[in-house]
Amino acid sequence: MEEKHGAIWIKIEVDGVAQVAFEHYFPSIQKLHVIYEQANGTFLPYSFVPKSDPQWRLPLWSQENEKAMMPTLESAKEYLKHYAM
Repeated sequence: MEEKHGAIWIKIEVDGVAQVAFEHYFPSIQKLHVIYEQANGTFLPYSFVPKSDPQWRLPLWSQENEKAMMPTLESAKEYLKHYAM
């Protein structure tokens, strides 16, 4: 766990070998977009929002969208545009 942009980030491994290919924080709407690249070359885009948790002093980054698999980094970024509002 680490503090990232004012909330607690719990490192998740999507498939054990996925790596972060893209990360962007939107301070005006408090969202964090992360795209993981899997070993098979597909991309998993996630949008996170801070959610309060009574156990922690800071909010936790919580996944906002369902799991989606995209063929390219650009298509994953395009997918996340729907969550950038």
